[in-house]
Amino acid sequence: MKSLLKITTMLFVLLQLSGCGDDSNEKSKRDVAIAKLTHSSWSHAQVTNTPDGDLSSQYENFVIAFSSNKSGGYDGTYIISNGGYAFSENAGKWKLSDTLDKITLDSGKEMEIQLEEEHLQLDFTVAAPGGGRAAGLSGHFVFELQPL
Repeated sequence: MKSLLKITTMLFVLLQLSGCGDDSNEKSKRDVAIAKLTHSSWSHAQVTNTPDGDLSSQYENFVIAFSSNKSGGYDGTYIISNGGYAFSENAGKWKLSDTLDKITLDSGKEMEIQLEEEHLQLDFTVAAPGGGRAAGLSGHFVFELQPL
């Protein structure tokens, strides 16, 4: 009977200790953010520009898709369709900041992001080409996007 009690006690202790370790199945906040960003293409753009206001009609067919495939210090690749003046880039690599609030493209463009399962906001500035300013070509852009 004493040996059964010892075995039971040892099993109980082992079970308790096994529950205290890190759960390697839990995803990091970074992994969760990357999964949200890459789960779908993003479209249905509502676009505002400072100082020009609502430019959504110029981006009716805008789509951006992020894929996750780490290489060379980047988290993945992206492709953009109908990026207009806001996006001179068509495709390239992207990386998420350590604080998970910025995306940097390999072109050097840095965008602040707000990311939820069904909403992505991209917030960035485009410099005026050639020093002069033309409406809708430059300024502060905010893209409100939904999964396609």
